[in-house]
Amino acid sequence: MPRSSRFIRISAAVGAVGTLAALSTGCSSGASHPSVAQPSAVSVGIPEPTAVRASAGPATPPSTDLPADVEQTARAFTAAYAEHDARDGKDGSYADAGGRAAKFATGELVDNLSQKRPGQDAEWAKLRAEQAIQTVEITSAATPDGAPGPTQTSALVRVHYTLTTTPHSGTEQRSNEQLALRLEHTSQGWRVTALPWA
Repeated sequence: MPRSSRFIRISAAVGAVGTLAALSTGCSSGASHPSVAQPSAVSVGIPEPTAVRASAGPATPPSTDLPADVEQTARAFTAAYAEHDARDGKDGSYADAGGRAAKFATGELVDNLSQKRPGQDAEWAKLRAEQAIQTVEITSAATPDGAPGPTQTSALVRVHYTLTTTPHSGTEQRSNEQLALRLEHTSQGWRVTALPWA
């Protein structure tokens, strides 16, 4: 191979590496994001992304690639599903939030959302004892890493949110949570059909 040809190839490779390095450092937003808890169970059919860990340097939030109506439904479902009011005369169990989220769902999921689960009794009893309210602040909604992008009829969405638990008395607690959703386009618009890793 002629020496000039070899020089061009090496220069191109070095230039590409330099460009990638500049892009990776130049896109940082300056905002630091804490680690996110992984779901406790994985269902078949969708690859489970690698855990996201906090790093010493700044991180960029995932950019959304979702159509506006898909993102709107995913955010509305997540807020309804994850917010609870354990004060007297309010929610009687986690199933009440599931019932509120059901209006953004379709198929078998609608019935499943409003079912009481005995495994949640102890956690709910703790919220009731504290007369606590749980509120949600959604931080991002995007296609999960490694999952196919949205189509005209279906979408996979991972919603990251901050859950704030405020007891009647005592210290407020915050945790970073996430919820994976499978959505389908129906005659009523976009609806959640499954919680793949719940």
